[in-house]
Amino acid sequence: MWLLFSLIASIVNALYYLSIQNAKISANVFMVYRGFLVVILLLPIILFFPVKFSLSFYLMSVLQGIVVAYTDYLSFKINKNYGAETVSSITPLTVAIVFVLWCFISPSIFLTYLDNPIKTFFIISSLFGVIWALLNYRKTPQTKEAFVSLIPVLFLSSIIAILNKLIMSYSGENPLLSACWRVFILSFIIGCVHICLYIKKKQPLKALIDVKTLCKGSILILLITALVCKSLAMLYTQNPAYVSCIVYLTSVWIMLFSYIFPFFEFKKQNEQVHKKYEILFIVSIILLILATH
Repeated sequence: MWLLFSLIASIVNALYYLSIQNAKISANVFMVYRGFLVVILLLPIILFFPVKFSLSFYLMSVLQGIVVAYTDYLSFKINKNYGAETVSSITPLTVAIVFVLWCFISPSIFLTYLDNPIKTFFIISSLFGVIWALLNYRKTPQTKEAFVSLIPVLFLSSIIAILNKLIMSYSGENPLLSACWRVFILSFIIGCVHICLYIKKKQPLKALIDVKTLCKGSILILLITALVCKSLAMLYTQNPAYVSCIVYLTSVWIMLFSYIFPFFEFKKQNEQVHKKYEILFIVSIILLILATH
């Protein structure tokens, strides 16, 4: 089940990113929508299907929201200094961090790895292949200074994935509603942070209630779908690092959809793509799927 939901999340993510690019919404406005508009869209589910979860579920969901908001803030600052391409080429290292951290958090899976050394070898090889391929996918400057600056973001991003897995462990008999509640709480906190930043920047409040812009905000339904599917994948996976790997297929789907659907204005990157790493990425994903099933 984790594989199915991870694949759906990666596909919907690709459609979401392409739709954002086409929508051409102001970044400041969109980040507020990314929080509060998601909350509004999920409100009918929250109101008509109320479910009581344990206190741990709510506390960890709030904690994750705070971590996500702070990680976004750090990422934005680093993006300004080193560029989005450099940052995105280093962040795949979170896969390795998540894999190791989860072995400490869940010792039972560590024992499972020890009991199946051949299977474990192929799993680790596939994870290493994915990371290596993504690190070298494009010719982007990866300086030591950029890497050092990104260390907090790498660990915080890993904690976000771990918290996602832990939150969903409290889902009980309602995993779909649990996923919706997690996204609702997460988005509310993100919305609060970004509305404060929006006001601090003295942006026009009228822009937030522009009808045309609000209609474009409907693409956030794709984001909700992707986040819910990723949460469900986290629930069913043995190790959250597996889900992270599959979700990285988003970049492959983006390339594919940009050719299939001409209405997507896909901006091709100037960086040279290494075909051998593209092949390594796909092969590693296939190996991971085979090794974990």
